[in-house]
Amino acid sequence: MNRGFASLHPAPCFLYYVGLVILVMIIYHPLFLLLALCSQILLNIMQDGGRKLKESARFYIFFGLFIALINPFVSRRGQNVLFYFMDNPVTLEAVVYGIAMMMSLLTVLIAFVSYNMVITPDKFMFLFSSILSKTAFMAMMAMRFVPVLKRRSQEIALVQKTRGTDISSGTFIQRIKNGMQILVILITWSLEEAIITSRSMRARGYGVTKNRSSYFDYKMTRRDWTILFLIVLSWVNLLFLWYQGIGYFQIYPELGQLAFDMNTGLLLVASSVYLAIPLSVEGAEKLAWL
Repeated sequence: MNRGFASLHPAPCFLYYVGLVILVMIIYHPLFLLLALCSQILLNIMQDGGRKLKESARFYIFFGLFIALINPFVSRRGQNVLFYFMDNPVTLEAVVYGIAMMMSLLTVLIAFVSYNMVITPDKFMFLFSSILSKTAFMAMMAMRFVPVLKRRSQEIALVQKTRGTDISSGTFIQRIKNGMQILVILITWSLEEAIITSRSMRARGYGVTKNRSSYFDYKMTRRDWTILFLIVLSWVNLLFLWYQGIGYFQIYPELGQLAFDMNTGLLLVASSVYLAIPLSVEGAEKLAWL
């Protein structure tokens, strides 16, 4: 049963996540990125208690730290040199840029965890199947490709282990051979299912006509239109502030000062309005069930 933010029409939900990704990729103000990251963590906790986020938390932490640590050693830009590593300068600007990049990427990754709970494949197909039938189908297949392959590889490895093909024991060369055998089975299985799926979709007339009906018929209610209006208005407002230079934080060539002035306050208020929309919907839903 869809509750909270997932109970809305797919259109405003999809636009929210698209707008969020765009904003965290163009606005590199540390306070905005920190606020966006915290809001997405909180949103995941409110949606399912953070269970799905915990499944990938280690990878996200490792990936984020890797980005933050590797950038100072590969980038030589910046004027404030902290120290030298193998005769290459490690600058304060590169460190700050690495941290900003880490928060931006983590926000996107964590937002996609929430996105997968809100925008189901059925909702995605409802939004795009009538205008981009083949593209929508390919995008939906791509989004489910990684988790499906992961689950299948675990199943194949378990079956092969009973036959003596184990990738966790033996010599290094033997483990590579066993892993390649599992990979061949996985690719063969996936290609075979892809052919079956494509033939099934063709037999059902998918993509033949533009006037397709949908199994799910989502209707925009007054609540959906209100949320959509707030999302678009707050997103355009943030984009306008960014275009006017409000919220711009200089990193290169020399690190600027993080000032708590009126412009920074205006940016944080506008950001809070946009980021609080799904949180407010989730909170109102939980209060209604108390």
